[in-house]
Amino acid sequence: MRSIVLTLALMGLASPAVASTCEESFQKKGDFFNGTAFSARVQIEGGTVEKTFSQLRPILARDGIKTISADVSTGVMKAENPATPFQRALPIDVFASLDGTLLNVEMVFTLPGGVGANRETVKKHLCSALNQLVPKAETAVAPPVRDDSTAVAIDANTLAKQVREAADNPARLRLNFVDKTFRVNGKVVGITESEGSYTVAFDSNPPVSGNASAEKTNRMTVLCKMAKNQDAAVAALQTNQNATLVGRFQKFDSTVNAIQLGDCIGR
Repeated sequence: MRSIVLTLALMGLASPAVASTCEESFQKKGDFFNGTAFSARVQIEGGTVEKTFSQLRPILARDGIKTISADVSTGVMKAENPATPFQRALPIDVFASLDGTLLNVEMVFTLPGGVGANRETVKKHLCSALNQLVPKAETAVAPPVRDDSTAVAIDANTLAKQVREAADNPARLRLNFVDKTFRVNGKVVGITESEGSYTVAFDSNPPVSGNASAEKTNRMTVLCKMAKNQDAAVAALQTNQNATLVGRFQKFDSTVNAIQLGDCIGR
């Protein structure tokens, strides 16, 4: 109880103003002689006190923090940094309260007079724990590949030739190929599976001419990684037979001389 009283007196938590990030919310109040309280807070959309406390227990444990008690009805969790031969146990209090659909979660680390701690180190530990409670923003997902008029119809050999000519200029590759959708036709020379996903390799090399050794060195591969749920489309393919697949150009890997198309679908 003493640690909570000291914390409230130092922090003035009656009407907290929540910053946009945990790091921006971090505060230090008090002084070395009278005691210090470090605090940081986050907001969780749609969060609940019960779920937050259940998440915090293992998060704190991984950082060597022992949970003493958790009262969901009052929104208070008490924990401590265990005592060592040179330092007594130090309290860490968590306060969770609902504000509409937002759950405010504040963590306060309290030090008694005569004990100091590095501000940046404390901020790192508090926010490391609190930021794990905040759902990560969803990564922007590219629209699904469709076999429509926007796809560029091209055979694998021609695509390889065009990429080869632009390979020494990253800007040309990005402008003319990356993220564009191609409807590629060519002879299937291999089908592989890795972690439940299929990759189809097209024959993308011109017939061998007189300078066979040079052409062998410059041979390029067109790889089409199939989108999910394409088992039927892949099952219909046969090696050494022509096929058409639609996919999005992801990159040209110069280390293995391979064009990589992603999210491919059967035509």
